[in-house]
Amino acid sequence: MNKFHLIISSILVFTALNGNAQNKKTDSLTVMLDSYFNNETKKDQAGNLVSWHYKWEEHTNGGFSLWGDEFRKSGFRTSTLYAAPTAQNLKGSSVYIIVDPDTEQESSDPEFIQAAHVKTISEWVKKGGILILMGNDIGNAELEHFNTLTKVFGVQFNMDCKGKVTGDQFEMGKINVPAGNPVFKTAKQLFIKEFSSLAITAPAKSILKDRDGNDVIALSKYGKGSVIIVGDPWLYNEYVDGKKLPAEYDNLKAGTDLVHWISNQISAAKK
Repeated sequence: MNKFHLIISSILVFTALNGNAQNKKTDSLTVMLDSYFNNETKKDQAGNLVSWHYKWEEHTNGGFSLWGDEFRKSGFRTSTLYAAPTAQNLKGSSVYIIVDPDTEQESSDPEFIQAAHVKTISEWVKKGGILILMGNDIGNAELEHFNTLTKVFGVQFNMDCKGKVTGDQFEMGKINVPAGNPVFKTAKQLFIKEFSSLAITAPAKSILKDRDGNDVIALSKYGKGSVIIVGDPWLYNEYVDGKKLPAEYDNLKAGTDLVHWISNQISAAKK
């Protein structure tokens, strides 16, 4: 091979590699985490005001760093939306997650879900978006406005507190996953505590109940998209890192199952 052919070959290889990298980047799926309705703040060590609580980059107990890792392992790009959800802001995202909207006690200027947000989000789901909505027990999340969104999909937070757990008596928050669950294929035993129970009507259906019969997680098909609604932000680091809970609890597996279910919904929608 002469020098000219060697140069041409090098260019072709570089172009191919660069093209593959670009295609991989273009083809990546985006999971967008809300930080507009849930935007609690605190000062960091340098005295700067930072947003915290249920964030991808947050490695402490209340963060979603471990669940975010599961998304990234499955080919998703994790991002955060600090602005209100608009059609433009949601464009390009396959998944949108809203967790634990702020109360007036948690923020000096909380952003509540309004009719315009409900319209935008529901239309985005109808076109094929995957929406994950996670509440909390009464007093720890703003549920009244949140319910204006969830009711579109047949679910309401009951604004109560179920699954109370005393100290380290983890069995009080134990929930067994029935065989054949449509979302949780490998997780068999979960720990979910102090959640708001759900009231469910069509088109939604319950996919997980606690031992007292309270609905904990609901699934709703809406247009081409799907919605999962949970009574608690239960996939945060404290209960998936394997340090606090006994080994028999499968919370991290459940988070991975949910990621795989999302991937399957997206793949099915493209066929």
